[in-house]
Amino acid sequence: SSGINAEWPLRPGVEQEIMDLRGRLTTTCYDPYKVFLPDAPKSETGKHDFEHLKAAFIKRLNERLPKLEPLFAKGFLLGDKLSYADFLVYEFLDQFKNFSPDSFNGFDNVNTFMEKFEGLKGVKEWQQGETYKAGQNINAPIAVWFKK
Repeated sequence: SSGINAEWPLRPGVEQEIMDLRGRLTTTCYDPYKVFLPDAPKSETGKHDFEHLKAAFIKRLNERLPKLEPLFAKGFLLGDKLSYADFLVYEFLDQFKNFSPDSFNGFDNVNTFMEKFEGLKGVKEWQQGETYKAGQNINAPIAVWFKK
């Protein structure tokens, strides 16, 4: 047995919340005028306002973390057993924490979940690799923010 819980996650909305946040991080970090539409008309200010978008993302993250906190009270999303959903959630929480570390202060359950996940076989080794250290697991170098 792999030790992974094969049950369907009983935490409705978690994946959608995480994916919403990841979409907002993408919008924050990629300048659409430079990346997707280099010849398109510019915004009203003529530029991608990273600082404004960053503040809005952090505000949203700070609103959502308290809702996620109780979900990890028993260790993983489905209690004490690891599920496939934990992999998705961890990956994006790690990215969010690198983007806004202070947002995670005081969320003991979330931080304990992340530490427990980082202790899984293979995860620590991957995080010590050069690709992870370079931040290339988060965004491409064309993003406004891509490094840790």
